[in-house]
Amino acid sequence: MAKTAWKYTLREIIIVIIGISIAFSMNKCAENVKDNKLKTQYLTNLKRDVEADKIQLEKNIEAIDKKLANCAEIIPVLNSETKQDMRLMNNIFAIVKYVNFSPKSITYKTLINSGDLKLIEDFELKTAIQKHYANYDEMSDDYVRHTSLIKDYLGNYLVNHADYDQIPQGKGPFLDEIKLKNIVRALLTTFDAKKKATQLGVDSCDILIAEIDAALK
Repeated sequence: MAKTAWKYTLREIIIVIIGISIAFSMNKCAENVKDNKLKTQYLTNLKRDVEADKIQLEKNIEAIDKKLANCAEIIPVLNSETKQDMRLMNNIFAIVKYVNFSPKSITYKTLINSGDLKLIEDFELKTAIQKHYANYDEMSDDYVRHTSLIKDYLGNYLVNHADYDQIPQGKGPFLDEIKLKNIVRALLTTFDAKKKATQLGVDSCDILIAEIDAALK
């Protein structure tokens, strides 16, 4: 009897172990399916964000090119014998307007803050994602430098070194044209830096989109 009971107990233990193993495997399989589905959703949303960013960055390059053209028209006129007209004023006020960029980073921030970045096991893809958003931070520095120059110098000049009462008399409002010319020349440098940084942002978008497409296949 003792031997039979021992065999019965052993059999029950084995059945329980097998049952637990099957349940664990099924649970693990369900978790993997859930994780893969979540990862796919993250990557799909991330791709959509980056594609939207790329469109905005390309528009920014077009806007910067126009402002570079404005500067090219402004510089020869200032501190010269050329008579100031409304075209000059329009060009000046055109370059005052900021070209900003706010990346759509909600998906990326959610990935980081939730700890779900671990779902992306592909090292190259994970590195490409992190590098892309680091590139945005570097690009932001060029945007901030340019905006600061506009606010601190050109904006200040238009408030403190222009007499707009001269306009009805057909005269130019800008009192210190040499100072204004130097400011516009300085802006040219930051416009160039801003354009290069923006183009690098576009290139980074292309690289990340290609990485995501490969992962989603």
